[in-house]
Amino acid sequence: MADFSLLVPIFAYLLITLAVARIAARRSVAEGDFSQRYFLGGQFMGGMLLALALVTTYISASSFIGGPGAAYKFGLGWVLLAMIQVPVAMLTLGVVGPKLWQIARRYNSVTVLDVLEQRYQSKLLLVLAGVSLVGAFIGMVVVQFTGGARLLSVMTGVDYHLGLAMFVGTVMLYTLWGGFRAVSYTDALQGLVMVFGMVALFVGLLVKGGGISAMTSELARIDPALLDPQGPNQFLSWPFLLSFWVLVCFGTLGLPHTALRAMAVRDGDALKQAMVFGTLVSVVVVLLPHLSGVLGRVLIPDLASPDEIIPRLMVELFPPLVAGLLLAAPMAAIMSSVDSMLLQSASTLVKDLLMRKRQLSESQQRRFSYLSVTVLTLGCGLLALDPPQMIIWLNLTAFGLLQAVFLWPVVLGLFWEKANAQGAISAMLTGSGSFLYWTTTGIKPLGVHAIVPALLLSVVTFVAVTYITTRNRTK
Repeated sequence: MADFSLLVPIFAYLLITLAVARIAARRSVAEGDFSQRYFLGGQFMGGMLLALALVTTYISASSFIGGPGAAYKFGLGWVLLAMIQVPVAMLTLGVVGPKLWQIARRYNSVTVLDVLEQRYQSKLLLVLAGVSLVGAFIGMVVVQFTGGARLLSVMTGVDYHLGLAMFVGTVMLYTLWGGFRAVSYTDALQGLVMVFGMVALFVGLLVKGGGISAMTSELARIDPALLDPQGPNQFLSWPFLLSFWVLVCFGTLGLPHTALRAMAVRDGDALKQAMVFGTLVSVVVVLLPHLSGVLGRVLIPDLASPDEIIPRLMVELFPPLVAGLLLAAPMAAIMSSVDSMLLQSASTLVKDLLMRKRQLSESQQRRFSYLSVTVLTLGCGLLALDPPQMIIWLNLTAFGLLQAVFLWPVVLGLFWEKANAQGAISAMLTGSGSFLYWTTTGIKPLGVHAIVPALLLSVVTFVAVTYITTRNRTK
């Protein structure tokens, strides 16, 4: 039986999201052709807008569902592990951000693949990057849709398929309405919802539990290992920490859906402001949910599924209407990740692949762009109707694949003058091939996650092939 006292504020939040998207669409700039306006929207972002849009694009359901669930199970050690994600905004905007912004201004680049084509002048590289991006994003969007629908189903009693339809319909509408500009403003709104929601939840948790001191004492009584920095059975080993640092921090440099945000920044000052604001926002939306997951074990000690800890705390600590508003925080995390991936996938299909082969009129660009967003959204929604059981592994595999394909071609392409297409293509193939092989076979070289050796092998291949091909051309 659906709980309408929880559903009313959630419906209200979805309607507000659509209204913000519509307003943003009306403020869209008129310069450039349709694809430039729709997929980038001009360089309009100030520091705060960029910070919120970047962080919310990176932060997904795992930070509000899976991560706090792991913290509930493994204790404070997992909170320390999760904080590795905090420097992502600083790294992305501080390292590749200035270069991407300059290139976007100089060459009117609309996507990260535009940047790769400008740098390497290779159709094969563009196709490899485009196919990898669309394939990985489809897998990640299916995961987000599934997580959102399950969240609504478990916490409000609404049917899973109805919850899925709500997510799919809302995201598709506001992405179609305003493109990148609408997505950016709705992401900023969702970022604010995440911040205020998590602060309210954490304060309510401390009040109910009698403060941090009393709650940590109770945690020690439940299981002293919950307060151990290395977790129960010392599972937070150095290979595990190294793997996590690469997978969720360093490896995110150059991810297409986060790097794209830096291309739309207004100026250098806004970029610097976003580095600071983005880091502060990251602290709130990473630390508070995970810390709430640990401390929540004091109030709800016997959860059958640890992933339910944040939604259960919201429902038990607050009246239904307030709980419904707070449930918008994990929903916002899901929607802000999905919209960026859908738009980037559509821009890859239309701007980076189709328009490289044929000239499209303004009306054709609009038609193909809207069609791509619609087909991708509905296709991912259909796949989410019957998702695979081990959905978390699908998400991690897709996330790692993006890193294996894009990290070195983006970073070395921006900062190494000698980098060439042959080196970049070999790095893409070597990195993605080795990552998928080690992931599917379950092999962990030296005990680390497959992404670590895959990225090492990829960069070595990149450098070696670049030097070999450069030397052969000079003979």
